Amino acid sequence: MLHLYQEITLLALRDDKGTVSIEHLDRILAGALVAELILEKRIAVSPDKKRFIDLLDASPSGDALLDECLQKVSTAKRRARLSTWMNRFAGIKRIHHQAAESLVAKGILKKETAKLLLVFNRTVYPEVDSKPEQKIIERLERIIFTSPAEVEARDVVLLSLANSAALLTQIFGRKRLKPQKAHIKRVTEGELVGEVTREIIETINAAIIVAAVIVPVVVSS
Repeated sequence: MLHLYQEITLLALRDDKGTVSIEHLDRILAGALVAELILEKRIAVSPDKKRFIDLLDASPSGDALLDECLQKVSTAKRRARLSTWMNRFAGIKRIHHQAAESLVAKGILKKETAKLLLVFNRTVYPEVDSKPEQKIIERLERIIFTSPAEVEARDVVLLSLANSAALLTQIFGRKRLKPQKAHIKRVTEGELVGEVTREIIETINAAIIVAAVIVPVVVSS
């Protein structure tokens, strides 16, 4: 089973070119990492409005990127809010490359060097095994188009992240998605899952939306 950040990475990379197809991938990956750590009961979000992150289990997960996040939380000098940790995780050096390289290690992607504007070299990650991504898409398709009575919490979070990243339109097309818009909203607002998953989705989506608004302003200034 792939981690959420790996699933989002697969969806966000163009299969043939291995380049990123969306904006703010670092923020989406940060949201996926936070969600994964919460779902695995490694961290928890405080129930008050300040939304502090508390460490529950700092033992190694066996995944380099998740362990880097855990180390950051465990060695922090003071508690910080979810939004702060979202920024810190998004700022992890080469975050999308680390995510892609974890999939290279699994034989799903390959690492190549390509020319940008015929001058600059850049690292890209074309897909070599399409089956894992196809399974992810089938899970999303089931939630969106068959309206199941029950959905796994992990799949709801994945749907929410993919929706926030505008990946659903890329995958299924605007015309096909339009009749399902209200259903997607109900699912991503946590109608089919428990309170904990609903809070994960709400807090991470809020952080992603803020980042999408603030980052261009900061860059342009």
